[in-house]
Amino acid sequence: MLHVVIMAGGVGVRLWPQSRKASPKQLLSLISERSLIQETVDRLKGKVAPENILIITNSSQVDMMLKQLPELPAENIIGEPIGRGSAAAVALGAAIVASKDSDATMVVLSADHVIKPADKFWATVEAAVEAVADGQCLATLGIVPEFPATGFGYIHRGEKVADHDGISTYQVQRFVEKPHIHTATEYFRSGEFYWNAGIFVWRVDTIRDAFKNSMPDLYAAGEAITKAFGKADQDEVIKREYGKIQSQTIDYGIMEKAENIKVIEAAFQWDDIGSWRGLDKHREKDDKGNILGAPHIGIDTHNCTIIGDGQLIATIGVDDLVIVRTDDAILICQKERAQEVRNLVDALKEKNLDKYL
Repeated sequence: MLHVVIMAGGVGVRLWPQSRKASPKQLLSLISERSLIQETVDRLKGKVAPENILIITNSSQVDMMLKQLPELPAENIIGEPIGRGSAAAVALGAAIVASKDSDATMVVLSADHVIKPADKFWATVEAAVEAVADGQCLATLGIVPEFPATGFGYIHRGEKVADHDGISTYQVQRFVEKPHIHTATEYFRSGEFYWNAGIFVWRVDTIRDAFKNSMPDLYAAGEAITKAFGKADQDEVIKREYGKIQSQTIDYGIMEKAENIKVIEAAFQWDDIGSWRGLDKHREKDDKGNILGAPHIGIDTHNCTIIGDGQLIATIGVDDLVIVRTDDAILICQKERAQEVRNLVDALKEKNLDKYL
């Protein structure tokens, strides 16, 4: 049976001041009236039973997740006491899924990705499910690059090994870290590299064996948590075991070490809205190129992203700006420097201005 584990513990610091610990990126309605986590769960309807959808999030976000996702069983929204990277989230999810269904096939998604259309997404997932059915490999979905991005990791494909209703599966040669622009351009031109979106498919027994072989401490922690799952001491055990493990990504901890990995070429459109500039592809614009998420009046205002929480925002003679207003903070920056919002958040931490985080 198919189970889905959704990783939903991030904050999305480059979308400050809206995205914060108390209102993280995945709980925001950035591209529609639904939040990103709601869009992710909506995409599963009719394909995966609610009881087979597991959310791994930060313990401080559990209550907010419950409010936004009432269709899911409350016990399926698991709070991590501290962030320990994607490897820990996947290991925890795999251990819980295995306790319910030892023969499960497991899909791992992130809560904050934009994926369209849903039918092509599921066609790609079905090809991946077929690829891992024998339990001999792990699979990841590869996104065909739209440009030579330096903000994503890449997957170098090898020999084509299968075709499922027109969707190709390849052997993976290697994973590579976020490259410099010259290297990214070479990857883009070669046609042999995919963006690594961090979407995985595998049999649950296969990934647990991989953890046992490559990250035995994490495997042991997952086993201990599984035994306590649903019992009175569940939260206490999770907190204890998380205090023992080291932070690591699933890519470095497992995927880069595994011997048999396949990549399925995604048939869908994918985006990771990593900054305010990322809204340009997904939000409607007025006749002057502005994205308006607040009451606005402007003179000679072009190509701006203007977001607020009800107050009128007025502009004169500005172009290519991001303007975001919340009840206690205002961000104004050039669109081309939107990635640097992360540095601004770091500065808030250094100055102990935690109330704005």
